[in-house]
Amino acid sequence: MTSQTEKYGIKAGLAEVKTFDIVGISVVTNNKKATEDINNLWERFFKESIGQSVVNKTDDVIYAVYSNYEGDHTKPYRLTIGYRVNTPQTAEQMHRICVEEQDYAIMSASGEQPSALIEAWTAIWSSDLDRSYKTDFEVYGPRFFEDGVNEVLIHIGVKKEEERI
Repeated sequence: MTSQTEKYGIKAGLAEVKTFDIVGISVVTNNKKATEDINNLWERFFKESIGQSVVNKTDDVIYAVYSNYEGDHTKPYRLTIGYRVNTPQTAEQMHRICVEEQDYAIMSASGEQPSALIEAWTAIWSSDLDRSYKTDFEVYGPRFFEDGVNEVLIHIGVKKEEERI
């Protein structure tokens, strides 16, 4: 599943994703102050060339992982921007997050960024997806950096049938 996601073979659907580790930088935020916090985190990510500090990264695909939800999407959560690693060694001032093994609804946000991504998240928040609020993540692979494509794959953790009340 992951190799297909990274190659953008899947545009939308539902898939089970096995657990994996991301190492990068993070911030705890909420949707009231997220715009500023997230912009600052991305700016720091590129300014400090975080990829050069991540040991044992599998490739140059960038992940943005939403975790540690204190409730639903209106409550505080942690955002970690970084890289997938083979062995989770955390450098100083870095954060490691384990992406939960679970079912994920996958959707594509392509076009002018960040507006396409914001529109996708707005649709997710108002959808009837039965979200797990464990981990969600965005994949910034090769198609993100193609002119005119700028595609981000969004993975939303959803509850399995047996988890639903």
